[in-house]
This record gives sequence, structure tokens and C-alpha cells, in this order.
Amino acid sequence: MGRQLKSTVVPFPVPTRRRLHQDIAEQLRDAILDGRIAAGEKLPPERELAERFHVNRTSVREAIKVLEGLGLVVVRQGDGATVQPLVDASFSILAPMIFHGGRVDTPLLVELNEVVLPLLFEMGRLAIARHRPEHVRAIRALRDVVADETNERDVRFGALRDLVVLLADMTGNRVWQMLGRRMRELLASEPLRMTRERLRRDPTPLVPLIDAALEALDHGRPNDAVRNLEALIRALGDADMKLRPEPRRRVTHRRPQ
Repeated sequence: MGRQLKSTVVPFPVPTRRRLHQDIAEQLRDAILDGRIAAGEKLPPERELAERFHVNRTSVREAIKVLEGLGLVVVRQGDGATVQPLVDASFSILAPMIFHGGRVDTPLLVELNEVVLPLLFEMGRLAIARHRPEHVRAIRALRDVVADETNERDVRFGALRDLVVLLADMTGNRVWQMLGRRMRELLASEPLRMTRERLRRDPTPLVPLIDAALEALDHGRPNDAVRNLEALIRALGDADMKLRPEPRRRVTHRRPQ
């Protein structure tokens, strides 16, 4: 038999939502993400968790099923729930990993860009190659929403998310279409909305890049349109666009600039 792993003691507030198991799952998820419950450790037994959260065991059991669906734990009959390494988790856990506990994990945001931006570049190139006049009209309509500063900021970012889906549809490729919709879902998630708020992201500087791409399409210059679209995609995920959390009040050793 393997060594007996400890049952981690982590304090949890009493859940308050109508669907208690979701609140419990999120609290346990955050405890895993910030390392209070490490990979390889077991969650406390259902009875103990029910006592800590002041709920019945059914709510706890449902919460653990949510964690299992996210790939954060593996449940074995008679052996409880064991926390898994985060790299084995579902892709949907990425947004809460980027923003949780009131902080932005900027290195992880940079890692996301390293993966996503090349994919979006290729999708954009194919979208331009296969575009039709109605696509240009749809891009222009979304551009107008982004440019209208009387709109709420998240409405304007929503138009940019819809632009990603439009580009995916322009390719006519079902895999790109699926990917575009999953990307919109990720970008629309509450953790990434909070990330944009914390980093004070503003869509206004992106409008001239959309305009340049549209102008190139209007004048039959697809290569220029691709270059401008790539600049737009790069700006959407640029790791140098003030990807800094709020300053912490502590002394740190900084690298020379």
C-alpha cells in the first residue's frame, strides 16, 4: 500500500448561494489554485467538509463532482478525492487560474498569449483569404460598436470577442469555428473580465488597426489586411500593454531594466 496522504485542514466560510454546491466547489477550487491544498493531497472526507461548510453531504458530493469534471481531483471509491496537478486540469480552469484571490497571474497570461496568438494569426490569415463582401460589412458593424465610447467598456470588448467568432466563421472551417467560440467563451468569463478591469484595458487604441485592415480590404490589398489584422490580434493580447497587477506594499528585488 502507498503512503497515507494527509487530510488538509483549510478554513472555509459558510456558503451563501442558492446552489450551495457551486459555492463549495469554487472555494475548494481556489484553495487548490493558491496551493492551500497541494497536488497529491486528499480533500477532507465528505462528512468533515459538510461540517465545515455547514451543509449536508449531498451538497459536498455535488461540489466534488464539479471539481472532478474540471480535472482538479480524481475520486476513487473508498479512497476519497485526490488533488491532481494543474497541468492535468480542464482548459476551462484557465480563467480562474489567471485571476483569483483578487490578483492577476501575469506570467500565466503571457503563457496563454504564447499559445493563442499564433493560432489567431493563422485563423485571421485564412479568414482574409476567404472573405466575402458581407463579411466586410459585418466587421465594420462590430468596429462601430468598439469605437463608440458611449457604450460600456465590456460591450465594446464584447464586440471584439464577436469579431474573433466572425473571423472563425469567415474561414468556413468547422474546427476554427469551434475554436473561435471557445475563445469567446474564455474571454467573456468573469475572471478575465475582472482581469481587464484590474489592468485597466481599453479597446479604443484597437480601432485604428481595425480601420487599417478594412481599408486594405476595400482597396483589394489582402496582404496588407493580413498584416493589419495580425497587428490587431497582437495588440489584443500584447503582454506589454500594462500587464501589471496593482502594486504590492512590500520590498522586492528587481531585475535591472
